[in-house]
Amino acid sequence: MKKFLLVVYLSFLFPVGEAGAIFLLIAPGASAAGTGEAQVARADDAYASYYNPAGLGFQNRAGMAGMHVNWLPNLADDLYYEFLAYKQPLSGMDGTIGGHLIFLNLGEQMGMDEMGNETGQFKSYMWAFALSYGTMISKNSSVGINFKVFHQKLADSGTGSESGDPFSTDFAFDVGYLKKFNNGFNFGVAIQNIGPPIDFVDADQA
Repeated sequence: MKKFLLVVYLSFLFPVGEAGAIFLLIAPGASAAGTGEAQVARADDAYASYYNPAGLGFQNRAGMAGMHVNWLPNLADDLYYEFLAYKQPLSGMDGTIGGHLIFLNLGEQMGMDEMGNETGQFKSYMWAFALSYGTMISKNSSVGINFKVFHQKLADSGTGSESGDPFSTDFAFDVGYLKKFNNGFNFGVAIQNIGPPIDFVDADQA
């Protein structure tokens, strides 16, 4: 019984968040895919701006990374995901800056009115742009932060009496910490996508 109460108590202390921008959770990089996305404690390349910006603090060389994926090719041929990242050490200053750009194209859909009549084709897409900074706070540890702006366009307009917009532009933050031990082990923590509620059409459902 005590164990059950402890689990319930911890569930209130550390609730599981629900993303309002699911496309931000699509993990880029072949290396990440091969390790089950366990990159928060690694973060040693340009992908650090996505997984843990603190990883930029240990990097002293410029670099970039890119990725293009046909998303769900068996479902449609116009869905694709693109990712581009860059990092650059600051000359004469501590730390490394970086950033990344994400674009998810959701293709074309046929619009319908409230009576089920076709209203024409429209395009849906989502993009995000992030600026990153990471710096060492000791010989073996670093911290980092991201600021990101993202836009989600689900449709051109609402249906019927819907008065809100089916698209949204929002912002969020990431913070990270990375610790490297002398025995080769790393410890990393990243809290991602901290931001205000996101709404489409109905603000009460943000």
